[in-house]
Amino acid sequence: MSKKPASRVKTEKIALKDISVFPFFKEYLAHRFAGTAIAAIYLIVMLYIGLTYHVVGDYNVETDFFQSYVPSAKDILKGIWAVEDFRGPAYPAILAIFEFFVKDFFIAGIILSALTASLTLFFTFELLKKLFRTDIAFIVILLMAVNKTFVTYAYTAGTDMTFNCFAAATVYFLMKDERYSVVNIAFTALSAALAYLTRYNGIVVVVSIPLIIMLFNIFSVEWKQRMVISGIFILLFFVFIAPWGVHSLNEKGSFFYNRNYLNIAYEMFAKGKIGWDQYWNVESAKYNSLSQVILADPGLFVSTIFKNVFEHFTSDLQILVGWGIGSCFLAGIFGLVKKRPNARQSAYFVFGVMMFLVLLLVFYGERFSMFLIPVYSTFAVVTLTWERWKGIPFYNGFVIAALLIGWSLVNSYEFNKENIDSGPKEIKVIADWFNANIKDTDETKIIVCRKPHIAFYINKKMNYFPYVRTYDELERETKKMNASYLFYGIFEANMRPEFQSLLNPNNAPSWLEPITYTENPPSVLYRVK
Repeated sequence: MSKKPASRVKTEKIALKDISVFPFFKEYLAHRFAGTAIAAIYLIVMLYIGLTYHVVGDYNVETDFFQSYVPSAKDILKGIWAVEDFRGPAYPAILAIFEFFVKDFFIAGIILSALTASLTLFFTFELLKKLFRTDIAFIVILLMAVNKTFVTYAYTAGTDMTFNCFAAATVYFLMKDERYSVVNIAFTALSAALAYLTRYNGIVVVVSIPLIIMLFNIFSVEWKQRMVISGIFILLFFVFIAPWGVHSLNEKGSFFYNRNYLNIAYEMFAKGKIGWDQYWNVESAKYNSLSQVILADPGLFVSTIFKNVFEHFTSDLQILVGWGIGSCFLAGIFGLVKKRPNARQSAYFVFGVMMFLVLLLVFYGERFSMFLIPVYSTFAVVTLTWERWKGIPFYNGFVIAALLIGWSLVNSYEFNKENIDSGPKEIKVIADWFNANIKDTDETKIIVCRKPHIAFYINKKMNYFPYVRTYDELERETKKMNASYLFYGIFEANMRPEFQSLLNPNNAPSWLEPITYTENPPSVLYRVK
Protein backbone atom coordinates (compact mmCIF):
# COMPACT_ATOMS: atom_id res chain seq x y z
CA MET A 1 0.00 0.00 0.00
CA SER A 2 1.45 3.37 -1.02
CA LYS A 3 2.44 6.04 1.48
CA LYS A 4 0.35 9.11 2.10
CA PRO A 5 1.30 11.95 -0.27
CA ALA A 6 3.42 14.65 1.35
CA SER A 7 1.11 17.37 0.14
CA ARG A 8 -1.79 15.88 2.09
CA VAL A 9 0.26 15.65 5.28
CA LYS A 10 1.11 19.33 4.93
CA THR A 11 -2.53 20.28 4.40
CA GLU A 12 -3.62 18.29 7.43
CA LYS A 13 -1.04 20.03 9.62
CA ILE A 14 -2.35 23.37 8.46
CA ALA A 15 -5.88 22.28 9.35
CA LEU A 16 -4.83 21.07 12.80
CA LYS A 17 -2.91 24.18 13.84
CA ASP A 18 -5.92 26.47 13.49
CA ILE A 19 -6.67 28.24 16.72
CA SER A 20 -8.76 26.17 19.09
CA VAL A 21 -11.67 28.41 19.95
CA PHE A 22 -13.77 25.63 21.50
CA PRO A 23 -11.49 24.32 24.29
CA PHE A 24 -14.05 22.56 26.46
CA PHE A 25 -14.82 19.02 27.61
CA LYS A 26 -11.96 17.68 25.48
CA GLU A 27 -11.26 14.66 27.64
CA TYR A 28 -14.94 13.73 27.72
CA LEU A 29 -15.61 14.35 24.04
CA ALA A 30 -12.55 12.27 23.09
CA HIS A 31 -13.94 9.26 24.98
CA ARG A 32 -14.87 6.39 22.67
CA PHE A 33 -18.44 6.36 24.03
CA ALA A 34 -18.97 10.13 23.75
CA GLY A 35 -20.97 9.83 20.51
CA THR A 36 -23.09 7.06 22.00
CA ALA A 37 -23.81 9.13 25.11
CA ILE A 38 -24.81 12.18 23.04
CA ALA A 39 -27.11 10.06 20.88
CA ALA A 40 -28.69 8.38 23.91
CA ILE A 41 -29.42 11.71 25.61
CA TYR A 42 -30.98 13.11 22.46
CA LEU A 43 -33.09 9.96 22.02
CA ILE A 44 -34.51 10.27 25.53
CA VAL A 45 -35.29 13.97 25.09
CA MET A 46 -36.95 13.54 21.68
CA LEU A 47 -38.97 10.50 22.77
CA TYR A 48 -40.35 12.52 25.67
CA ILE A 49 -41.15 15.52 23.44
CA GLY A 50 -42.64 13.48 20.61
CA LEU A 51 -44.72 11.07 22.65
CA THR A 52 -45.95 13.78 25.02
CA TYR A 53 -46.83 16.63 22.67
CA HIS A 54 -47.16 15.17 19.17
CA VAL A 55 -50.39 13.29 19.72
CA VAL A 56 -52.09 13.76 16.31
CA GLY A 57 -50.46 13.44 12.91
CA ASP A 58 -50.24 16.67 10.92
CA TYR A 59 -51.62 17.46 7.47
CA ASN A 60 -48.16 17.86 5.93
CA VAL A 61 -45.58 15.06 5.86
CA GLU A 62 -47.65 12.70 7.96
CA THR A 63 -50.26 12.58 5.22
CA ASP A 64 -47.87 10.25 3.38
CA PHE A 65 -47.33 8.30 6.59
CA PHE A 66 -51.04 7.50 7.01
CA GLN A 67 -51.82 7.19 3.30
CA SER A 68 -48.84 5.14 2.08
CA TYR A 69 -46.47 3.87 4.77
CA VAL A 70 -48.98 2.45 7.23
CA PRO A 71 -50.95 0.49 4.58
CA SER A 72 -47.66 -0.78 3.12
CA ALA A 73 -46.45 -1.83 6.57
CA LYS A 74 -49.74 -3.63 7.20
CA ASP A 75 -49.31 -5.48 3.90
CA ILE A 76 -45.75 -6.44 4.80
CA LEU A 77 -46.95 -7.88 8.11
CA LYS A 78 -49.31 -10.02 5.99
CA GLY A 79 -46.47 -11.09 3.69
CA ILE A 80 -47.47 -8.75 0.84
CA TRP A 81 -44.71 -6.62 -0.73
CA ALA A 82 -46.49 -4.13 -2.98
CA VAL A 83 -44.37 -2.08 -5.39
CA GLU A 84 -45.25 1.59 -4.91
CA ASP A 85 -44.79 4.30 -7.53
CA PHE A 86 -42.56 6.69 -5.59
CA ARG A 87 -40.81 4.87 -2.74
CA GLY A 88 -38.99 1.68 -1.90
CA PRO A 89 -39.90 -0.82 0.85
CA ALA A 90 -37.27 0.00 3.48
CA TYR A 91 -39.24 2.43 5.63
CA PRO A 92 -42.53 0.47 5.71
CA ALA A 93 -40.59 -2.70 6.53
CA ILE A 94 -38.77 -1.06 9.46
CA LEU A 95 -42.04 0.57 10.58
CA ALA A 96 -43.72 -2.86 10.57
CA ILE A 97 -40.99 -4.21 12.85
CA PHE A 98 -41.44 -1.35 15.33
CA GLU A 99 -45.23 -1.65 15.27
CA PHE A 100 -44.96 -5.36 16.01
CA PHE A 101 -43.55 -4.44 19.42
CA VAL A 102 -45.43 -1.22 20.31
CA LYS A 103 -48.79 -2.15 18.66
CA ASP A 104 -49.44 1.37 17.35
CA PHE A 105 -48.18 2.59 13.99
CA PHE A 106 -48.15 6.27 14.86
CA ILE A 107 -46.20 5.73 18.08
CA ALA A 108 -43.89 3.39 16.18
CA GLY A 109 -43.30 6.14 13.61
CA ILE A 110 -42.41 8.70 16.28
CA ILE A 111 -40.03 6.28 18.00
CA LEU A 112 -38.39 5.41 14.67
CA SER A 113 -37.82 9.09 13.83
CA ALA A 114 -36.36 9.85 17.27
CA LEU A 115 -34.07 6.83 17.05
CA THR A 116 -32.79 7.59 13.56
CA ALA A 117 -32.26 11.26 14.52
CA SER A 118 -30.08 10.11 17.41
CA LEU A 119 -28.15 7.73 15.17
CA THR A 120 -27.64 10.55 12.67
CA LEU A 121 -26.03 12.62 15.43
CA PHE A 122 -23.84 9.63 16.35
CA PHE A 123 -22.60 9.01 12.81
CA THR A 124 -22.01 12.72 12.21
CA PHE A 125 -20.12 13.32 15.46
CA GLU A 126 -17.91 10.25 15.09
CA LEU A 127 -17.03 11.16 11.50
CA LEU A 128 -16.42 14.87 12.00
CA LYS A 129 -14.13 14.36 14.98
CA LYS A 130 -11.97 12.18 12.69
CA LEU A 131 -12.04 14.60 9.77
CA PHE A 132 -11.72 17.84 11.77
CA ARG A 133 -11.50 18.11 15.56
CA THR A 134 -13.57 16.80 18.43
CA ASP A 135 -14.62 20.25 19.63
CA ILE A 136 -15.63 21.26 16.11
CA ALA A 137 -17.66 18.06 15.78
CA PHE A 138 -19.40 18.80 19.08
CA ILE A 139 -20.37 22.34 18.03
CA VAL A 140 -21.72 21.03 14.73
CA ILE A 141 -23.95 18.38 16.27
CA LEU A 142 -25.24 20.89 18.81
CA LEU A 143 -26.24 23.07 15.87
CA MET A 144 -27.87 20.01 14.30
CA ALA A 145 -29.61 18.89 17.47
CA VAL A 146 -31.36 22.24 17.97
CA ASN A 147 -31.94 22.99 14.28
CA LYS A 148 -35.60 23.78 13.64
CA THR A 149 -35.97 21.32 10.76
CA PHE A 150 -33.96 18.55 12.42
CA VAL A 151 -36.02 18.76 15.61
CA THR A 152 -39.29 18.76 13.65
CA TYR A 153 -38.47 15.53 11.82
CA ALA A 154 -37.05 13.91 14.93
CA TYR A 155 -40.65 13.56 16.17
CA THR A 156 -42.52 13.52 12.82
CA ALA A 157 -43.59 10.10 11.55
CA GLY A 158 -42.14 9.80 8.06
CA THR A 159 -39.19 8.75 5.93
CA ASP A 160 -37.20 11.97 6.22
CA MET A 161 -35.09 11.22 9.26
CA THR A 162 -34.68 7.55 8.35
CA PHE A 163 -33.27 8.52 4.96
CA ASN A 164 -31.08 11.13 6.63
CA CYS A 165 -29.72 8.47 8.98
CA PHE A 166 -28.87 6.06 6.16
CA ALA A 167 -27.17 8.86 4.19
CA ALA A 168 -25.11 9.81 7.26
CA ALA A 169 -24.21 6.15 7.84
CA THR A 170 -23.09 5.83 4.21
CA VAL A 171 -20.52 8.61 4.40
CA TYR A 172 -19.50 7.55 7.94
CA PHE A 173 -18.61 3.98 6.98
CA LEU A 174 -16.88 5.20 3.83
CA MET A 175 -14.57 7.65 5.62
CA LYS A 176 -14.31 6.43 9.22
CA ASP A 177 -10.86 4.93 8.59
CA GLU A 178 -8.03 6.21 6.42
CA ARG A 179 -7.13 2.70 5.33
CA TYR A 180 -9.31 0.69 2.97
CA SER A 181 -11.39 -2.07 4.55
CA VAL A 182 -13.72 -4.51 2.79
CA VAL A 183 -15.94 -4.51 5.89
CA ASN A 184 -16.31 -0.72 5.80
CA ILE A 185 -17.06 -0.76 2.06
CA ALA A 186 -19.67 -3.46 2.66
CA PHE A 187 -21.36 -1.35 5.35
CA THR A 188 -21.11 1.69 3.07
CA ALA A 189 -22.88 -0.23 0.30
CA LEU A 190 -25.51 -1.57 2.71
CA SER A 191 -26.25 1.92 4.09
CA ALA A 192 -26.41 3.33 0.56
CA ALA A 193 -28.78 0.54 -0.49
CA LEU A 194 -31.05 1.23 2.48
CA ALA A 195 -31.02 4.94 1.63
CA TYR A 196 -32.01 4.11 -1.97
CA LEU A 197 -34.72 1.69 -0.84
CA THR A 198 -36.08 4.42 1.45
CA ARG A 199 -36.00 7.15 -1.20
CA TYR A 200 -35.06 6.51 -4.78
CA ASN A 201 -33.04 9.73 -5.04
CA GLY A 202 -30.54 7.79 -2.91
CA ILE A 203 -29.31 6.40 -6.23
CA VAL A 204 -27.01 9.45 -6.28
CA VAL A 205 -24.61 7.52 -4.04
CA VAL A 206 -23.79 5.13 -6.89
CA VAL A 207 -22.18 8.13 -8.59
CA SER A 208 -20.88 10.08 -5.60
CA ILE A 209 -19.08 7.28 -3.70
CA PRO A 210 -16.95 6.07 -6.65
CA LEU A 211 -16.30 9.73 -7.55
CA ILE A 212 -14.99 10.43 -4.05
CA ILE A 213 -12.86 7.30 -4.01
CA MET A 214 -11.34 8.01 -7.43
CA LEU A 215 -10.78 11.78 -7.28
CA PHE A 216 -9.90 12.36 -3.64
CA ASN A 217 -7.95 9.15 -2.99
CA ILE A 218 -9.30 8.96 0.55
CA PHE A 219 -7.50 5.63 1.14
CA SER A 220 -4.11 6.76 -0.24
CA VAL A 221 -3.86 4.01 -2.87
CA GLU A 222 -2.96 3.82 -6.55
CA TRP A 223 -5.48 4.37 -9.36
CA LYS A 224 -5.86 0.67 -10.07
CA GLN A 225 -6.82 -0.11 -6.48
CA ARG A 226 -9.20 2.85 -6.37
CA MET A 227 -10.99 1.36 -9.38
CA VAL A 228 -11.19 -2.02 -7.63
CA ILE A 229 -12.59 -0.47 -4.44
CA SER A 230 -15.18 1.50 -6.45
CA GLY A 231 -16.15 -1.66 -8.31
CA ILE A 232 -16.58 -3.59 -5.05
CA PHE A 233 -18.86 -0.85 -3.72
CA ILE A 234 -21.01 -0.78 -6.87
CA LEU A 235 -21.21 -4.59 -6.96
CA LEU A 236 -22.27 -4.85 -3.31
CA PHE A 237 -24.79 -2.04 -3.72
CA PHE A 238 -26.50 -3.91 -6.54
CA VAL A 239 -26.34 -7.17 -4.59
CA PHE A 240 -28.17 -5.51 -1.67
CA ILE A 241 -30.90 -3.94 -3.83
CA ALA A 242 -31.22 -6.92 -6.20
CA PRO A 243 -34.06 -8.72 -4.35
CA TRP A 244 -36.25 -5.65 -4.57
CA GLY A 245 -35.13 -4.92 -8.12
CA VAL A 246 -36.04 -8.43 -9.27
CA HIS A 247 -39.38 -8.18 -7.48
CA SER A 248 -40.06 -4.83 -9.20
CA LEU A 249 -39.07 -6.36 -12.53
CA ASN A 250 -41.55 -9.19 -12.05
CA GLU A 251 -44.36 -6.94 -10.83
CA LYS A 252 -43.85 -3.80 -12.91
CA GLY A 253 -41.50 -4.78 -15.71
CA SER A 254 -38.57 -2.62 -14.54
CA PHE A 255 -35.67 -3.30 -12.15
CA PHE A 256 -35.61 0.39 -11.18
CA TYR A 257 -39.36 0.97 -11.32
CA ASN A 258 -40.62 4.27 -9.95
CA ARG A 259 -42.64 7.24 -11.19
CA ASN A 260 -40.74 10.08 -9.58
CA TYR A 261 -40.52 11.68 -13.00
CA LEU A 262 -44.02 12.95 -12.21
CA ASN A 263 -42.56 15.07 -9.40
CA ILE A 264 -40.05 16.47 -11.88
CA ALA A 265 -42.88 17.20 -14.33
CA TYR A 266 -44.74 19.04 -11.57
CA GLU A 267 -41.67 21.17 -10.88
CA MET A 268 -41.30 22.01 -14.58
CA PHE A 269 -44.83 22.39 -15.87
CA ALA A 270 -47.28 22.78 -12.98
CA LYS A 271 -45.78 24.53 -9.93
CA GLY A 272 -47.32 27.97 -9.57
CA LYS A 273 -49.51 27.44 -12.64
CA ILE A 274 -52.17 24.90 -11.69
CA GLY A 275 -53.46 23.38 -8.45
CA TRP A 276 -51.94 20.30 -6.85
CA ASP A 277 -55.11 18.26 -7.24
CA GLN A 278 -55.61 19.27 -10.86
CA TYR A 279 -52.05 18.20 -11.69
CA TRP A 280 -52.21 14.81 -9.99
CA ASN A 281 -55.76 14.01 -11.10
CA VAL A 282 -55.55 15.28 -14.68
CA GLU A 283 -52.25 16.61 -16.01
CA SER A 284 -49.92 13.92 -14.59
CA ALA A 285 -51.49 11.31 -16.89
CA LYS A 286 -49.69 12.95 -19.83
CA TYR A 287 -46.24 11.74 -18.71
CA ASN A 288 -44.95 8.18 -18.84
CA SER A 289 -41.17 8.44 -18.42
CA LEU A 290 -38.33 10.74 -17.39
CA SER A 291 -37.13 11.05 -20.97
CA GLN A 292 -40.59 12.18 -22.04
CA VAL A 293 -40.60 14.85 -19.34
CA ILE A 294 -37.17 16.14 -20.38
CA LEU A 295 -37.88 16.05 -24.13
CA ALA A 296 -41.23 17.78 -23.70
CA ASP A 297 -39.25 21.00 -23.29
CA PRO A 298 -35.46 20.51 -22.98
CA GLY A 299 -34.86 24.25 -22.67
CA LEU A 300 -37.29 24.54 -19.79
CA PHE A 301 -35.74 21.50 -18.11
CA VAL A 302 -32.24 23.00 -18.23
CA SER A 303 -33.41 26.48 -17.19
CA THR A 304 -35.39 24.99 -14.28
CA ILE A 305 -32.27 23.23 -13.01
CA PHE A 306 -30.21 26.42 -13.16
CA LYS A 307 -33.00 28.44 -11.54
CA ASN A 308 -33.22 25.89 -8.74
CA VAL A 309 -29.49 26.16 -8.03
CA PHE A 310 -29.99 29.71 -6.78
CA GLU A 311 -33.43 29.16 -5.22
CA HIS A 312 -32.48 25.98 -3.36
CA PHE A 313 -29.16 27.40 -2.14
CA THR A 314 -30.65 30.62 -0.79
CA SER A 315 -33.55 28.67 0.73
CA ASP A 316 -31.07 26.36 2.48
CA LEU A 317 -29.24 29.32 4.00
CA GLN A 318 -32.42 31.13 4.96
CA ILE A 319 -34.77 28.31 5.98
CA LEU A 320 -32.65 25.22 6.62
CA VAL A 321 -29.77 26.63 8.70
CA GLY A 322 -30.55 30.35 8.96
CA TRP A 323 -28.52 33.35 7.90
CA GLY A 324 -26.32 33.28 11.00
CA ILE A 325 -24.75 29.97 10.00
CA GLY A 326 -25.22 30.92 6.37
CA SER A 327 -23.07 34.04 6.74
CA CYS A 328 -20.22 32.04 8.26
CA PHE A 329 -20.62 29.48 5.49
CA LEU A 330 -20.37 32.16 2.81
CA ALA A 331 -17.29 33.59 4.51
CA GLY A 332 -15.73 30.13 4.31
CA ILE A 333 -16.55 29.88 0.60
CA PHE A 334 -14.76 33.16 -0.12
CA GLY A 335 -11.92 32.05 2.12
CA LEU A 336 -11.24 28.99 -0.03
CA VAL A 337 -8.91 31.19 -2.09
CA LYS A 338 -6.34 31.07 0.72
CA LYS A 339 -7.59 28.26 2.94
CA ARG A 340 -8.54 24.89 1.51
CA PRO A 341 -9.70 21.70 3.25
CA ASN A 342 -7.61 18.57 2.89
CA ALA A 343 -8.60 15.68 0.62
CA ARG A 344 -10.76 13.78 3.10
CA GLN A 345 -12.49 16.95 4.30
CA SER A 346 -13.08 17.93 0.67
CA ALA A 347 -14.57 14.51 -0.01
CA TYR A 348 -17.11 15.04 2.79
CA PHE A 349 -18.14 18.41 1.36
CA VAL A 350 -18.38 16.99 -2.18
CA PHE A 351 -20.73 14.28 -0.94
CA GLY A 352 -22.93 17.11 0.34
CA VAL A 353 -22.70 18.85 -3.03
CA MET A 354 -23.89 15.69 -4.79
CA MET A 355 -26.85 15.44 -2.40
CA PHE A 356 -27.63 19.10 -3.16
CA LEU A 357 -27.48 18.57 -6.93
CA VAL A 358 -29.90 15.63 -7.03
CA LEU A 359 -32.52 17.75 -5.26
CA LEU A 360 -32.48 20.35 -8.03
CA LEU A 361 -34.82 18.13 -10.04
CA VAL A 362 -37.77 18.60 -7.68
CA PHE A 363 -39.54 21.35 -5.75
CA TYR A 364 -37.77 22.70 -2.68
CA GLY A 365 -38.49 21.36 0.78
CA GLU A 366 -36.08 21.89 3.67
CA ARG A 367 -36.80 18.38 4.93
CA PHE A 368 -35.27 16.97 1.74
CA SER A 369 -32.06 18.88 2.50
CA MET A 370 -31.57 17.74 6.10
CA PHE A 371 -28.35 15.90 5.27
CA LEU A 372 -26.87 19.29 4.37
CA ILE A 373 -27.33 20.75 7.88
CA PRO A 374 -23.99 19.35 9.15
CA VAL A 375 -22.30 20.16 5.82
CA TYR A 376 -23.20 23.85 6.01
CA SER A 377 -22.60 23.94 9.77
CA THR A 378 -19.18 22.28 9.59
CA PHE A 379 -18.00 24.71 6.95
CA ALA A 380 -19.31 27.59 9.08
CA VAL A 381 -17.77 26.39 12.35
CA VAL A 382 -14.36 25.69 10.77
CA THR A 383 -14.43 29.25 9.43
CA LEU A 384 -14.63 30.52 13.03
CA THR A 385 -11.26 28.89 13.82
CA TRP A 386 -9.19 30.76 11.21
CA GLU A 387 -5.91 32.32 12.33
CA ARG A 388 -6.73 35.51 10.40
CA TRP A 389 -9.46 36.43 12.94
CA LYS A 390 -6.85 36.81 15.73
CA GLY A 391 -6.15 40.39 14.66
CA ILE A 392 -9.76 41.49 15.18
CA PRO A 393 -10.27 43.16 18.57
CA PHE A 394 -12.38 41.13 21.02
CA TYR A 395 -12.87 38.32 18.49
CA ASN A 396 -13.99 35.10 20.12
CA GLY A 397 -15.09 32.19 17.94
CA PHE A 398 -16.57 30.34 20.90
CA VAL A 399 -18.89 33.26 21.70
CA ILE A 400 -20.03 33.39 18.07
CA ALA A 401 -20.63 29.63 18.04
CA ALA A 402 -22.57 29.90 21.31
CA LEU A 403 -24.69 32.70 19.86
CA LEU A 404 -25.43 30.59 16.76
CA ILE A 405 -26.49 27.66 18.95
CA GLY A 406 -28.62 29.90 21.15
CA TRP A 407 -30.24 31.60 18.18
CA SER A 408 -31.01 28.21 16.56
CA LEU A 409 -32.40 26.89 19.84
CA VAL A 410 -34.76 29.84 20.34
CA ASN A 411 -35.89 29.71 16.72
CA SER A 412 -36.48 25.97 16.94
CA TYR A 413 -38.36 26.25 20.23
CA GLU A 414 -40.70 28.93 18.90
CA PHE A 415 -41.37 27.07 15.67
CA ASN A 416 -41.94 23.63 17.17
CA LYS A 417 -43.94 24.95 20.10
CA GLU A 418 -46.42 26.22 17.54
CA ASN A 419 -46.34 23.25 15.17
CA ILE A 420 -45.82 20.10 17.22
CA ASP A 421 -49.54 19.83 18.04
CA SER A 422 -50.85 21.39 14.81
CA GLY A 423 -52.54 18.17 13.71
CA PRO A 424 -56.33 18.04 13.18
CA LYS A 425 -57.55 17.39 16.71
CA GLU A 426 -61.15 17.32 15.50
CA ILE A 427 -60.42 14.10 13.65
CA LYS A 428 -59.23 12.47 16.85
CA VAL A 429 -62.42 13.62 18.60
CA ILE A 430 -64.60 12.12 15.85
CA ALA A 431 -62.54 8.93 15.74
CA ASP A 432 -62.67 8.44 19.51
CA TRP A 433 -66.47 8.85 19.50
CA PHE A 434 -66.82 6.51 16.52
CA ASN A 435 -64.65 3.79 18.05
CA ALA A 436 -66.48 4.01 21.38
CA ASN A 437 -70.04 4.10 20.01
CA ILE A 438 -70.21 2.64 16.51
CA LYS A 439 -67.60 -0.04 17.12
CA ASP A 440 -67.29 -0.96 13.45
CA THR A 441 -64.13 -3.06 13.42
CA ASP A 442 -64.28 -4.13 9.77
CA GLU A 443 -61.04 -2.65 8.41
CA THR A 444 -61.91 -3.57 4.81
CA LYS A 445 -64.67 -0.95 4.69
CA ILE A 446 -63.94 2.17 2.66
CA ILE A 447 -64.08 5.78 3.80
CA VAL A 448 -63.92 8.62 1.25
CA CYS A 449 -61.77 11.55 2.40
CA ARG A 450 -59.20 14.02 1.10
CA LYS A 451 -56.65 13.31 3.83
CA PRO A 452 -56.03 9.81 5.23
CA HIS A 453 -55.98 10.64 8.95
CA ILE A 454 -59.60 9.74 9.69
CA ALA A 455 -59.15 6.40 7.91
CA PHE A 456 -56.16 5.61 10.13
CA TYR A 457 -57.85 6.55 13.38
CA ILE A 458 -61.04 4.54 12.72
CA ASN A 459 -59.07 1.74 11.03
CA LYS A 460 -60.71 1.85 7.60
CA LYS A 461 -59.45 1.81 4.04
CA MET A 462 -59.10 5.27 2.49
CA ASN A 463 -60.32 6.11 -0.99
CA TYR A 464 -59.40 9.49 -2.42
CA PHE A 465 -62.13 12.15 -2.44
CA PRO A 466 -63.30 12.19 -6.10
CA TYR A 467 -62.17 15.05 -8.30
CA VAL A 468 -65.74 16.03 -9.21
CA ARG A 469 -67.85 19.20 -9.22
CA THR A 470 -71.48 18.25 -8.47
CA TYR A 471 -73.32 16.27 -5.82
CA ASP A 472 -74.67 13.86 -8.43
CA GLU A 473 -71.11 13.10 -9.56
CA LEU A 474 -69.97 12.76 -5.97
CA GLU A 475 -72.77 10.29 -5.20
CA ARG A 476 -72.06 8.28 -8.33
CA GLU A 477 -68.31 8.07 -7.71
CA THR A 478 -68.69 7.35 -4.00
CA LYS A 479 -71.09 4.49 -4.59
CA LYS A 480 -68.94 3.19 -7.43
CA MET A 481 -66.19 2.78 -4.82
CA ASN A 482 -68.62 0.85 -2.61
CA ALA A 483 -67.72 3.28 0.20
CA SER A 484 -69.31 2.92 3.63
CA TYR A 485 -68.33 6.33 5.01
CA LEU A 486 -67.49 9.84 3.83
CA PHE A 487 -65.62 12.47 5.84
CA TYR A 488 -65.77 16.20 5.14
CA GLY A 489 -63.75 18.73 7.11
CA ILE A 490 -61.77 21.93 6.71
CA PHE A 491 -59.20 20.46 4.36
CA GLU A 492 -61.88 18.91 2.16
CA ALA A 493 -63.64 22.27 2.10
CA ASN A 494 -60.45 23.97 0.90
CA MET A 495 -59.73 21.43 -1.83
CA ARG A 496 -63.34 20.62 -2.81
CA PRO A 497 -65.15 23.92 -2.10
CA GLU A 498 -68.14 22.89 -4.23
CA PHE A 499 -69.35 20.75 -1.35
CA GLN A 500 -68.93 23.16 1.57
CA SER A 501 -72.55 22.68 2.60
CA LEU A 502 -71.44 19.25 3.89
CA LEU A 503 -69.78 21.04 6.82
CA ASN A 504 -73.30 21.43 8.20
CA PRO A 505 -74.79 17.98 8.95
CA ASN A 506 -78.28 19.45 8.60
CA ASN A 507 -77.62 20.07 4.90
CA ALA A 508 -76.69 16.49 4.08
CA PRO A 509 -78.05 15.09 0.81
CA SER A 510 -80.43 12.16 1.08
CA TRP A 511 -77.75 9.55 0.34
CA LEU A 512 -75.57 10.62 3.29
CA GLU A 513 -76.41 10.10 6.97
CA PRO A 514 -74.50 12.20 9.56
CA ILE A 515 -72.97 10.03 12.28
CA THR A 516 -71.04 12.55 14.37
CA TYR A 517 -69.52 15.98 13.91
CA THR A 518 -67.48 18.78 15.47
CA GLU A 519 -68.30 22.48 15.40
CA ASN A 520 -64.94 24.20 15.95
CA PRO A 521 -63.45 23.52 13.52
CA PRO A 522 -66.39 22.05 11.62
CA SER A 523 -66.12 18.47 10.35
CA VAL A 524 -68.65 15.70 9.76
CA LEU A 525 -68.45 11.94 9.44
CA TYR A 526 -71.19 10.53 7.21
CA ARG A 527 -72.48 7.04 6.57
CA VAL A 528 -73.16 6.32 2.90
CA LYS A 529 -76.70 4.97 2.60
